[in-house]
Amino acid sequence: MLAIIMVYVGINIDTFIALLFVIRRYRILTPMVGFILAETVLWIIGVVLGKTITTIFPDWITGLMGFVLLYLAFRSDDQEVQETKNGILKIFLLCLSLGGDNLAIYIPWAGPLHMSAILLITVVFLVSSVISIYLIKLISNLRPLTFVLEKYGSYCTRIIYFCAGLYIIFNSRVLEHIAALL
Repeated sequence: MLAIIMVYVGINIDTFIALLFVIRRYRILTPMVGFILAETVLWIIGVVLGKTITTIFPDWITGLMGFVLLYLAFRSDDQEVQETKNGILKIFLLCLSLGGDNLAIYIPWAGPLHMSAILLITVVFLVSSVISIYLIKLISNLRPLTFVLEKYGSYCTRIIYFCAGLYIIFNSRVLEHIAALL
């Protein structure tokens, strides 16, 4: 079980850092739902692909998620964030777009697993997600971080989106594959 938690933390560090910059804008339920939905979707996709089409699914496809991050980096955020499904959707898209590395691990990892192991991993991931959001919310409320996040948070978030998007796009070589298709 410790190995599962270590994998979970290792592949979500980028998401945790990005959430530090946006979590203060929301009550706890919004990032909780958005993050858990994204993690669940990524895990289900990883398991399904790992179990069925591992041999025909090209790794570079996950690089398309980098374009979602670039969109978030350049999108105008003039409106006040609403505590509605839009907030949940924004957190969901952020976490989902940072999930290319998750899929890169989940797909080959889930392939040989038995259903009992998949269910155990699912439960550990869900519990870890809840704990992670509470910890991120707690850390984001520390006074020194509060000042920095309030003053520079939106700029830092855009920089993280931009850098992570470029990293995912270039690391996956998605541009080369798109160019080859054209």
